[in-house]
Amino acid sequence: MIEYLTEYWFAFPVVVLGCTMTIMGGVGGNVVCGPFFILVLKLSPEAAIGTALVTEVFSMSSGVIGYGRRKLIDYKLALFLALGAVPAAILGSWLSVRAPGALLQMIFGGAILLIAWLLYRSPSETALVTQEVIRNPGSPGVRTLIDRQGRVFSYRVCRRGQLLGISVLAGLGSGLVAIGGGELNTPAMVLRCKIPVRIAAATAVFTMALTVMAGASTRVLVGRPVWNLALWTIPGAILGGQLGSYLASHIESEALKRGLSLLFVLVGTVMIVHAMFLT
Repeated sequence: MIEYLTEYWFAFPVVVLGCTMTIMGGVGGNVVCGPFFILVLKLSPEAAIGTALVTEVFSMSSGVIGYGRRKLIDYKLALFLALGAVPAAILGSWLSVRAPGALLQMIFGGAILLIAWLLYRSPSETALVTQEVIRNPGSPGVRTLIDRQGRVFSYRVCRRGQLLGISVLAGLGSGLVAIGGGELNTPAMVLRCKIPVRIAAATAVFTMALTVMAGASTRVLVGRPVWNLALWTIPGAILGGQLGSYLASHIESEALKRGLSLLFVLVGTVMIVHAMFLT
């Protein structure tokens, strides 16, 4: 029994590091954890994705607590995005257990490469703040958030139909391969509406928390999470979520984006090459 419970003890520090890095960028920890489960632990894609979804429930919930304490979440926008993401995540989870493992892994790797490109292309936070918003923070349609440190963020939420459509795709990806929530929602908010990076990341984490709860619930019913692995990944995700949300307010966002983009290119490429040998 003890050997069964301690089999995956070394996953704890890996998940802490992975969730810390990705939560800082408003990206799900499964971009790192999922490939680790498949490539290093040799789990099947179905088992890896199921375990990753269960783990991400706690990672995202921890991130929500951290970002919420720092007053960076736009709850109204997050709930709007969840209207599309949650049902799509349930559908994606149902479909994923019926897809071939090699195909899932190819989709996984391709999605990571797409995320790397989107993250790299996203402009700097200072370039996204328009002069009109700075001068007229109380003008119609402009939202203003003041974080725990007293910083003022003013922005408009535009192109709601596009944001909702992207959120549907994000939810589907989250349920299908355990990634896609913040990875798509954060760049969409940043690029489409010029929402400040920190607000977009925090809001995406709240939406992801709701999304992965739906996807993980479906996966527990129809999939095969590895519970003795989750025993170590869940506390790692909780700690990583707290560290990531804290460090996000203290690390220069441009350096973070560049580093994560390079990491995702490497991980996505390895995933695709590995999947090719499975076919």
